[in-house]
Amino acid sequence: MTKETSNDQALSFEDAIKELESIVSSLEKGDATLEQSLKLFKRGVELVEFCNKKLTEAQGVVTILSRSKSGELYEADFETDERELR
Repeated sequence: MTKETSNDQALSFEDAIKELESIVSSLEKGDATLEQSLKLFKRGVELVEFCNKKLTEAQGVVTILSRSKSGELYEADFETDERELR
């Protein structure tokens, strides 16, 4: 895993996604030199890791508001069931 730069610490998830989309577009065009492409690829990997970290952190704070059989509201931790995602 790569280390985040100080610039990444101030980067928002949305800005990281935009930068990643720009990198993908540049790589798909194929106009960059090999060295430029490798730098873009490396930055893309860093951004993917950054976004995954942000998503994991967000999942940890998401709660679900539920209602019990008696009608009382309560908060439950958000847990992803892989079967529900299919």
